[in-house]
Amino acid sequence: MAWLSLYLSVLVRHPLEGLAIAWWWLARRRLRALGRLRAAAAGLPQVYRWWSVLHRSSFEDPWPPGLPAPHIIIHLHLASGHDAEAARRACLSVFRQSYTAWTLIVTTQDGTPILPHHAGLHIAPGTFPTRAAALRHVLATASCEYIVPIDSSIQLTRGALHAYAATISDMSPAASRSIHPVVYADQDELDEHGNQTNPWLKPEWNPEMFVAQDYLSAACALPRQAAWSTLERAPSLDETPDDGIVSCLLAYMLIGQNAPSPVHIDYIAATTADRAWQILPPGRMEAIRRLLPDASMKRGPFGTLDCTHPVPPFAPKVSIIVPTRDRIDLLRPCIDSVLRLTDYPDYELIIVDNGSRENETLAYFDQASGDLRVRVLRWPYAYNYSAINNFAVAQASGQYICLLNNDTEVIAPQWLSVMMSHAIGQDIGAVGARLLYADRSIQHAGVVIGMGGAAGHAHRGIPEDDPGYFAQSLIARQATAVTAACLVVSKAKFESVGGLDERDLAIAYNDIDLCLKLRGQGLRNIYEPRALLYHYESKSRGLDFAPEHLARYLRELGVFQQRWSTVGFRDPTHHRMLDPASETYRLKV
Repeated sequence: MAWLSLYLSVLVRHPLEGLAIAWWWLARRRLRALGRLRAAAAGLPQVYRWWSVLHRSSFEDPWPPGLPAPHIIIHLHLASGHDAEAARRACLSVFRQSYTAWTLIVTTQDGTPILPHHAGLHIAPGTFPTRAAALRHVLATASCEYIVPIDSSIQLTRGALHAYAATISDMSPAASRSIHPVVYADQDELDEHGNQTNPWLKPEWNPEMFVAQDYLSAACALPRQAAWSTLERAPSLDETPDDGIVSCLLAYMLIGQNAPSPVHIDYIAATTADRAWQILPPGRMEAIRRLLPDASMKRGPFGTLDCTHPVPPFAPKVSIIVPTRDRIDLLRPCIDSVLRLTDYPDYELIIVDNGSRENETLAYFDQASGDLRVRVLRWPYAYNYSAINNFAVAQASGQYICLLNNDTEVIAPQWLSVMMSHAIGQDIGAVGARLLYADRSIQHAGVVIGMGGAAGHAHRGIPEDDPGYFAQSLIARQATAVTAACLVVSKAKFESVGGLDERDLAIAYNDIDLCLKLRGQGLRNIYEPRALLYHYESKSRGLDFAPEHLARYLRELGVFQQRWSTVGFRDPTHHRMLDPASETYRLKV
């Protein structure tokens, strides 16, 4: 019935596409019909409603009888002058849960609130001057493993506590005896009519993203003992404003501690006010600053933080490698912008000439090599991007390598400095930049494995300053892979995984393959948006889909797909309920 309703909506808005879908269905090409229906439905305003129906979760069903049910406490703190109607709705959202092993504890700043009656609701005696004091009281007196903190602006969805309880129950016996992890879920917003809208389907645990953006606190369950210990160790949390305490508590629990990685639930467990995600929680910047005292920090767009870690005083040398064959119109702006704008103190620039013949290009090599930072190497063989770069890396004198396309142009002087601030980390593999097309729309903001059955560029095509999907193109975060159009990596780590694949991936997918090899060694790849360059994509080597390149491209695509099982690959930086065919993060219907 849901599919039929969705089809009728498409038919009304896009009659020709609706007729085409019907034709393919009647012709028994039903996979094609469903594919076209999904694509046509993605832009409909009511798509979220249909998506919710099509992907109803079992968490909304009652807890299975006979299965042990962990007791969960929900803590709701009501500040002075709170919205009574909002508090009532928050309570009702708890009462409507499909899971019944819970207690709702309400604390207040002044007096006894008027709330709906329920046997599971308990109002803590006394008053509490701050939410931190109230939380401390609940953590100290509660008898449970996990507490779900909410405020009056948050409502739980019907299956929220079931989802948390199922995740807690599924943890291994070994994990249950150690420090419990934070558990967090997806969330969405309520519009002016009380309808759920704008779902935030979140990635798995992503430390850099959490520093830049609090994506946990509105929909999380805190391990009671760990939260209590953290409050005891960090008395400064008592001074945190009420509406920022959970965010700051999570920061203290998860940054700079040996805490287990938070566990993510693929379920929308909470609703917030419209655009609440764009608000920087009070006190959070100061909390992060205390936890990362060597980093510089400022407010970013849409409630985010720009956190920059320092490069050591004796900055490691970086070898910037730029392969080229003629195309002086591209090469000159690339090289000149690097030499003119780059503020990183120690680098060499290696131009690798792959058989240039034009006199203007050869003259430019002579001119550029007059700069002591520039060397020109010759690679007089057939074009093989992997082999060219591997050859140059072997000749490089830097401890770090920057692979840079000749069709790029530096915009931000700090591009290399901010990439190196990540790359020097022991657990970091490759670091990639934010790359823009000539019209300043996004060309690259990290790579998602599995998009299109292989790999896709996240957020491609959206305007440079557009938040896109919850500002993810604008914040530093872990990415499964990044493009070698501008990529920084330790030379030792590059060589430890065998560099780029010269034999099977001479031109396409070699950079993504490199990132996945680094990831296979336990290293994390990072996307850094403040490293900003233009990328005039593939203007020098041509497009992979050009007739003369298609056979080679398809062969390399097959190698990449088979090697990494990319069809159906679940990328931890994406979400299984987002459309893997969309680079702009649409719901999968």
